Order: sequence, then C-alpha cells, then structure tokens
Amino acid sequence: MKTTTTAAQKWQGRGLRTLAAMGMAALLASCGGGGGSAGVCFGSYAVCNPSPTADYSGVLSANIPSENVAGFCDANGQRQFTRSYFNEAYLWSDEVPEVNSSAYTPEQYFYQLRVTTPDILGLPKDRFSYVVPNTTADTISTGVGASYGVYWVKDASGVTRVAQIVPSSPASAAGMARGGILVSVISSSNTSWYPDNPGEVVSFSYKGTAAATATTLTLTSTKVAEDPVPNQKVITTDKGRRVGYVLFNAFTRGAQDKLITTMTSMAAAGIQDLVLDLRYNGGGFLYVAHALGSMVTGPANDGKVFERLQYNKSRTADSEGSTYNISGTTLVGETTFGKDAAMPRLNLPRVYILSSGRSCSASESVINGLRGVDVEVILVGDTTCGKPYGFTRQDNCGLSLFPIEFQGLNHKGFGDFMAGFTATCPAPDDFDRALGDATEGLLSRALSHADTGVCTPAVALSLDTRKAQSAAPATGLQLDLAPQRPGKIVN
Repeated sequence: MKTTTTAAQKWQGRGLRTLAAMGMAALLASCGGGGGSAGVCFGSYAVCNPSPTADYSGVLSANIPSENVAGFCDANGQRQFTRSYFNEAYLWSDEVPEVNSSAYTPEQYFYQLRVTTPDILGLPKDRFSYVVPNTTADTISTGVGASYGVYWVKDASGVTRVAQIVPSSPASAAGMARGGILVSVISSSNTSWYPDNPGEVVSFSYKGTAAATATTLTLTSTKVAEDPVPNQKVITTDKGRRVGYVLFNAFTRGAQDKLITTMTSMAAAGIQDLVLDLRYNGGGFLYVAHALGSMVTGPANDGKVFERLQYNKSRTADSEGSTYNISGTTLVGETTFGKDAAMPRLNLPRVYILSSGRSCSASESVINGLRGVDVEVILVGDTTCGKPYGFTRQDNCGLSLFPIEFQGLNHKGFGDFMAGFTATCPAPDDFDRALGDATEGLLSRALSHADTGVCTPAVALSLDTRKAQSAAPATGLQLDLAPQRPGKIVN
C-alpha cells in the first residue's frame, strides 16, 4: 500500500492539495498540446508567448517560505509565492533560472521559471509544468468541461484527422466520425479547438472520407462528459484465443470504478490475453494507474513496488516514504468501490498496450510498473511520450500551480524513460477503422501477435515525425493536435 511520511503530511498541510482527476475536460480547457508536447504551455496565447513590457528589475528571492506569502494576491505577491514554491517543491529546484519577474504577469512568470535545458530528445526538460485558473483545475477533477467533442490528430502523412468523437457531443450530433478530415477553419470565436467555456463557435470545412465532397460544419461548445472506458469487449482470435479489449482514455476520478467493473467481467469471461488501448491516454491519477496495474498482475507480485516517487534533494523524507505497492485492494475509494475494496486479478504474464506519442504519464506508469515486476508488456503502435514525472496541485489567489515535483521509479529502480517506451511492434495509427474493430491496424497486430508471437510488419513513425506532431503552434486555432492531459497526479 502507499505510505506517506510525516513530512509529506506537512506538505499537504501547507496547501499541497491533490488534483482530483485528469480527464478530457482538462484537455478541452487547455491551450496548447499537452502531456507529450514540446514546450507546451497550458495558458492562453498571451500567457504562453509573453512580450515583456515592464522593467527588468525584479529578480525575486527563492528563500522566502511560500506559506509566508500565500494569499497576497497582488501581482508581486503572486510572483513571490510562485518563486518560493518552485524552490521548495520543484524537482529541479537547484536549476531554476533567475528571471526578472516584473516583466511578466504571474502566469507568464510561472512558465519562465521552468527548466528548459535540452533532454535526450533535444526538447526542453520541463515541457510539462503548467498553471491554470482554479475553475479549470476543478473541471479536470470532474471529467466534465466545455467541448465540441472532437479530438484531432495528424496521421502519418500529415493530414489532420478525427481521432475520436465524444458521444452526445456537438460533433457527434453533426455526424462527425473517426477518420474524418479537417480541410480548413473558416472562423472561430476563440483560439483553440478545446475551449474554456460553453457557447464558443467554430465553422470549418470537413470531409468524412478522402473521397467525399467537403462540407461546412458549425459547432457550438457545450458541457460534455467523457466516458473514460467507452469500449470494452472480448474478441476470439483466428486461433481461438479469448482476448479482452479495453479502450481506456483517461485516468480520471471515477475511472477506477469503471476499470474494476470491466476487469471483473474480463476475469469472468476467462480471457487469455488483454489489450489496453492507451493510444490517446495522456495520464491522470496515479492511484488509478496503480489499480490497473494491480488488476493485470496477480497476488505473487503483491507488496512489490508499482511506483516510488523521488522528490528533490530537500525532500528526502518524502522520497523515502511515498511508494505505491502492488496490492489486491484499492488505495483510494470512489463512488462504487471504496478504499480497501477488493479488486479482480487477471494474473496475466503479459499484456498488450496500444500506444502512441500521446500515451503519457500515468499510462507510462502502467508500462513501467508492470515491467518492473517482470510482466511482459508488448507495445503496439508508436513510442510513448516520455514523461516519468508528476506533481500535486497548489492553489493560490485563484490559480492552480502544477510544477513538476517528482520522478517515478519502478520495482527495479528504473524511471529514466524521457525518450519514451519504444514500440515492440511499430505501426502507425489507423484512422480508417473504428477503435475496437478487430481489423483496425493496431488492434489487429496485437491479436496476430497473441496468436503467433510475431509482429506483423509495419512502418513506424520517425523521431522527426514525432517531434513535428508534438510541436506547439505559434499562433492561431489549434488545428493539428489532440488535447493532452497535462500530467501524473498523486493523491
């Protein structure tokens, strides 16, 4: 079970509130790419692309305790709180650059403090920390937020395609479906496909298929609730193996309940293999990842580390006491299954995961945690995003701060997957078939491997293509990126 030190409790007492969930609502409320994006910023365009207009005279002290300046809500007070909190909680607190604070708004200043030295991919090491208004952070926890209900991704040829449509959303009502093509944007009342508020309007030219005639569609955003587990089934392969398929989109509050119910049905069906479709799952609650990993494996691994959290050098007590161990019971209660509720155990020696560059954070925790206890994880698709980091939520003056606070390590002490996990069976996403269709490109390769133990040949996306797909746009409406959950959250 997860243990928490007195030091960790002290941090919670100082206002380190947990983020309740990371759902698609957060994605919709964000401006920018997300969990796998290069240099992503989750603020508005003005916040993420600041033009300094004030003087450059305000380098702030890092040594003032954040609790001493909490609640001072003028711009100077907010910036000082942010600088102090980075010094206390930020994973790379000893690398924070000196920034002339008075040139930036409090939100802009937050992004200026991030450590941007290149990582193994040549991308900014911290492209994940973010700050949003409290109201936006709250919608993350509910999984309900303003949305058009369409999520776009570029295919391997660079065409912007519909990755998913949320049922009962404006996009669904307009007849849009997976694989549809965005031709051009005609007009928009805001700067993102993932608006902050209901009532935003976008008009665009759209084709249902490459051969179809383009039509003009107009969508008005409304409140939409996404199902984190919208599809699950049992498939019989050509050689008669019973394989469970689970489309899992979000490690949100409530996802654990749905996963327990789903895995209970999978166990009753006597599945021999499991395919987890995490290709668009950008992360969320670590306790949900722990539950999922624990249900995949069995009692023989109980007590072993699923993920151990490693904080900065000044938080050694937190690092020594924050561990999620594999177990047969829940660590956190939800609506249907409370804390310490028994979970089904599939006791599988291997699991298939459908992956992409948007499989991030808590999704990668499942991969790393299971591999740490020698469960074979077979990735079908593309390399994952490469985010072994996470954070808690810190509120101050109407803003919720999420600076990276820890790196996650598995039972073997491994957590250096900044370049992502490489696909076992590389293959591009297949936008011409529905998710869960046994003939869909990634799923069909997983089913074939389950029968034969051999990867069906396919062409993987190059590193250059991955970088191009994850690059944040300089200006204008988001045309090319599916929204991403911005992180792995501790409870």
